[in-house]
Amino acid sequence: MKRLANRQILFVLILLLIHPIVRGQDYLVTTSSDTLRGEIRPLMFGAEKKVQIRTAEGKEIYSILQTRFFVLDGVSYFPVRGPQGYTFMQLVKQGYLSLYRFQPENSNVFTGTFLRKADGTGIELPNIGFKKQMTEFLADCEDVVARIESGALKKSDIDAIIDGYNACISRRTQGVREDIQVRVEAKSALTLWNELETAIEKEGDFEERETALEMVADIRNRVSRGERVPNFILQGLKNAVNNRPALSEPLSKALASLEQ
Repeated sequence: MKRLANRQILFVLILLLIHPIVRGQDYLVTTSSDTLRGEIRPLMFGAEKKVQIRTAEGKEIYSILQTRFFVLDGVSYFPVRGPQGYTFMQLVKQGYLSLYRFQPENSNVFTGTFLRKADGTGIELPNIGFKKQMTEFLADCEDVVARIESGALKKSDIDAIIDGYNACISRRTQGVREDIQVRVEAKSALTLWNELETAIEKEGDFEERETALEMVADIRNRVSRGERVPNFILQGLKNAVNNRPALSEPLSKALASLEQ
């Protein structure tokens, strides 16, 4: 019995030691990017929401405008402008379109559902007029809108709606990035072909000078339109400037730009 009692006492002591460690995982990040670790207590009453944090140095209170987010018992809370103004909401699902839970008016339970895009626009998950409001809110993704309108996606499918919308935005963003990359590469290539043209003009008169300039102009136009340059044109340009050592380096750089 004595051994059992000792084990129970040891277990209680371990719990007491673990408790502050677990609580120590709670933290708050201010709008000035300071991270404070301690005991978190949200103050959700009143018009302006606040959060209290108790650290080794004492107790401090931060307004919602001073708080970037805080983590309490493993749940992240962010300031979000909802139906009743700014309040702390629980982050449930994160993405370009994120899902939050909030406390409805006159409630201390996080039962409200709020959708917020990264651009700051948001909407409370509608109970009435779900199809109309959601298709308007997600109008920039035709595939998801079509599935909502057809009834394939309902209010109960909110996770699938969010995943589908975020995937749609991700594809669109990737397409924009690729388009920008192509334009950057094309601009870089055009610069090198302009430099080759300038080098040919500075080289003075030689037998294939005009032919070389015409070919460079043709290649530059094709590059600007994103077209492939036929090998016979590239070979013709090489032959035209083959015996001009000063053109070797700018020609090599211009040709290399087509391989990127």
